[in-house]
Amino acid sequence: MIATQQVVHLLTPWLGSALLQVRPQIALETQRRLNGFVSARDSAATLRDSLEGLLYSAVREATQGEMRVLLDDGSVVRMEAGDFPILADELLYLVFDQFPTDAHHLMLLRDFSLHENSLSAIRALYLRFADYETEEERATLARVARQSHPPFRWRGWLKDE
Repeated sequence: MIATQQVVHLLTPWLGSALLQVRPQIALETQRRLNGFVSARDSAATLRDSLEGLLYSAVREATQGEMRVLLDDGSVVRMEAGDFPILADELLYLVFDQFPTDAHHLMLLRDFSLHENSLSAIRALYLRFADYETEEERATLARVARQSHPPFRWRGWLKDE
């Protein structure tokens, strides 16, 4: 079960505490969708798209279309359309982190990481499914993460070379 605080913790650097305090339903609805995911029934791509749409609409509505959010460091940034797919993928890790480490979920993550360019799937494979990966496969996962995604997305869990 994904806790509301986990969602808030992940959303805060992107949307700021002020927005999340005024619009707590953003985190609550995000949490509801994440917790409603069933890997045997649902598609991770569909969940990601759902989260992307939810967050885009919520920010657009909360900012009266200006898409400017006040971050906790006092800066005001304009959310761009390209930020929402990244944020949605980051949220997927909360689901992937709870997957059982079995062959079914290994294959699901491998497929999703290959077809959807999901750093969260790569992260789950690298961190949680390490026992299923050879050293070469782990090196490939690390290389893809570094080459395909900006450092701010992988620096906290993947060591610099």
